[in-house]
Amino acid sequence: MAKLTRRLWAGIGAASLVGIPVQAAAVAQEPAHKGHHQPAAKGDSPSETAAAGGEAYLTDGGPRDTRIRFYRDIELMRGHLLIGGELVELGLWDEAMPHFLHPTEELYGLLEKYLEPHGIPPFRRDLLALAQTVKAKRKGAYLRSLEVVQRRLDAAMLTARKFMTPPYRFTVKSAVEVLRVAQAEYEASIEDGKFKLPVEYQDSRGFVWRAERMIESVAGTLGKLDAQGLQRVRSELAQLKAAWPAPMPPAAPVMEPGRMSALISSIELHMSRY
Repeated sequence: MAKLTRRLWAGIGAASLVGIPVQAAAVAQEPAHKGHHQPAAKGDSPSETAAAGGEAYLTDGGPRDTRIRFYRDIELMRGHLLIGGELVELGLWDEAMPHFLHPTEELYGLLEKYLEPHGIPPFRRDLLALAQTVKAKRKGAYLRSLEVVQRRLDAAMLTARKFMTPPYRFTVKSAVEVLRVAQAEYEASIEDGKFKLPVEYQDSRGFVWRAERMIESVAGTLGKLDAQGLQRVRSELAQLKAAWPAPMPPAAPVMEPGRMSALISSIELHMSRY
């Protein structure tokens, strides 16, 4: 994927303002390049990708709009940190460790090319430092490092939102993308009716909790536009969250993937009205 320049990102934003389809603008200006967000090349096995880490969404092509992709991946990072934090609070430091490694191992490389052209300070070292505090099981250092990382993520999104008009639309679209990733992770965690990959179960929990917070962050605007639709989405999110009764997975799934898919599809339908 070609490097995203300030001119390109601003150009895509301008295209959406004047009514030109965003996807067409992105495709026209971004030549194909093999990467995590592109479809797997011949010989790459999606099942092998899932088995290695369950991150099938990294090879699904991703959202065409680079702004939504950026927003989604920042929130996926936050989802990893959220579930990792829940496990830390339970004293499960070893179980938390993968969730502090995933932001660097799986996501940072996909965001890095967007940072320098837009004056966003890099934060790979901050992510690695945070993971190190978890490895060392140092609660005080962990909390201080986590605060630094959250500030870095906030700063990145503050810059990115300058190219998102109206902001609430990009928030709901990105939230839906996060939910779709959660669905994929949940499905990847199950084998023969049992949770065989607890890390993926946990990932999906963190992602759903983040998607809910994203929607709530613009609920004031959404409620004015369609209060009934917002109420429906909140109800469906509450039902969806029942699939994750705790940070550690139950003995067997309490929600079938088909039911989860139906709930997320309904949320997506209501979000599309905004």
